[in-house]
Amino acid sequence: MTKSLPRLLGLLLLGLLQGCDSDGDRDQNPEELIREITIVSSAPNDGTASLTTTLTATLYLPKEHRRGLRYPVIIHSHGWGGSRISSTEFQNLKPATAASTLDYVSQIDSQLVALREAGYAVISYDQRGFGRGGDDGDEGSDGGSHGMSPDFEIEDAKAVVDWAASNLNLIEDAAGDPRVGLLGSSYGGAFQVMLAAEDPRIDAIVPSITWYNLRDSFAPNTVLKKAWLIAICNKIVDEDGAELSVEMEAACTQVRVSFNRELADAPVTESLFFDNSLASYFADPGFSMPKVDALILQGVRDTLFPLNEGIQLFNQLSTGGGDVRLLAHESGHGGVRSGSGSQGPIGQAYCGKLDAITVLRRWFDEKLYRRNGVPIPRICAALDNRQSVQVESLTPATGEFSVSIPPLTTVLGSAHNNVASATGEALFISGVTVTRSNQVLLGTPVAQLLVQAGPGNLDPTPTSGLNAAAVFIGIGIEREGTVFLVDDQIQPILSTDERANGTPAPIDLVAVAEKLEAGDKVGVLLYGKHDLYENHPIGSSSTGTNWQNNVATLLGRVDLPIATMTDIITR
Repeated sequence: MTKSLPRLLGLLLLGLLQGCDSDGDRDQNPEELIREITIVSSAPNDGTASLTTTLTATLYLPKEHRRGLRYPVIIHSHGWGGSRISSTEFQNLKPATAASTLDYVSQIDSQLVALREAGYAVISYDQRGFGRGGDDGDEGSDGGSHGMSPDFEIEDAKAVVDWAASNLNLIEDAAGDPRVGLLGSSYGGAFQVMLAAEDPRIDAIVPSITWYNLRDSFAPNTVLKKAWLIAICNKIVDEDGAELSVEMEAACTQVRVSFNRELADAPVTESLFFDNSLASYFADPGFSMPKVDALILQGVRDTLFPLNEGIQLFNQLSTGGGDVRLLAHESGHGGVRSGSGSQGPIGQAYCGKLDAITVLRRWFDEKLYRRNGVPIPRICAALDNRQSVQVESLTPATGEFSVSIPPLTTVLGSAHNNVASATGEALFISGVTVTRSNQVLLGTPVAQLLVQAGPGNLDPTPTSGLNAAAVFIGIGIEREGTVFLVDDQIQPILSTDERANGTPAPIDLVAVAEKLEAGDKVGVLLYGKHDLYENHPIGSSSTGTNWQNNVATLLGRVDLPIATMTDIITR
């Protein structure tokens, strides 16, 4: 796109105000070191039937560029409904830390300033369909969002790498192999892992609070995570003016229908969720993950993309032979009723003494500039906002620590829910009494439950022809007479799930990380209804109706991942 005359005058005036060439001024000569650029992707613009799509981006060059030195490039993109870091925003950015009052995503994005000062070129670009009217008056990138499709958004990302390789003075490991890093959170994390799966030119990535399998995040065990889905679609459709592709519009229409509650009610979304995920690559028997160094930042209290997604990314990216680390902190997508969960407000991006926000620059320094890095454990898991453990692998759930659920245990949507409080109306079943103070919950609980529709159950959308019921289950701890839901995490199990027919097969629940105290009673919290799966936006105080008439009976067991830790690190 062509810059407007006011924009050109503004850049010229800014350059005059900030003075002449000075190595101590990061914003020197912005008309030279900061450039608004357009990049043409070979993926079609399905909104206009054009065979190419134009992407808007802002380029930030380091001082090394003026000196004729080579440098790596960091390619950055935004979250869902967001936009690139424009030149105006960049001028006002200051590198933050995990202790900053900025929101988590802004903390991550603020590191672009530190990276440029450290000698990296930075390209921040608008994903197709986004950036409308939000970036210094331009119209953002063309096309409509497909929600991170390999055929569209990932082809766009390749075009950005191509542009950087052709137009910048990049360090190369071999001819045609520039040093490239990727940065971004949520939607801006997903493009990283999928691009790294396709493009061997990618050297180092920092995927943050993102997904491995979007279907597992948005519809675990085929139950729609309605509150998040409604909020996500409301933001795009009603608030941001973003452009969606035809299938994304159809998916949003289906999930926002008030009485839809199961994946069968929104068939457009099923393949869309899975295809727009790294999981789809690994479903191909012929796929082999290229080598990439990855620092995965995931939130243990993230109710949109929980720790399971980070664990899956860790496991699958590791198959490529790169240096892969997982840093699980207490921040991320919060989203609980009334803004505060069972354990209080969501925490900060610390893992013990490690600051996830500032450590990422040192990660890129080590991987792209071959400078001395900072020691990062293979896996660091925050147990709360101050304590953490560092391990080589997570604890498997075993029968040594198990919760038995008696036959004909019944949960009711009308009675066992979180409408009045996070846990007060839920059914708590204790299974393990902690006897030592050096034990932790760390890993993925595993349930073997038979769930059936009970007498009087009412399924408002029996698309499958079955009368489906569900139980919503989380790990609970009773401490000094009070029960809390660990990490605010809930997993639905649907009665029509084929794994629950006959002898129940193991089902992974949401992974957790929590310090235990002597005297704690660890068990499960059972809900017949939970607002994460209700027909209102996330964080709403409304009372949903999707599972109000849910009646489910269940029996079985839940095995817990409890380990003894001799070295708990405190910040």
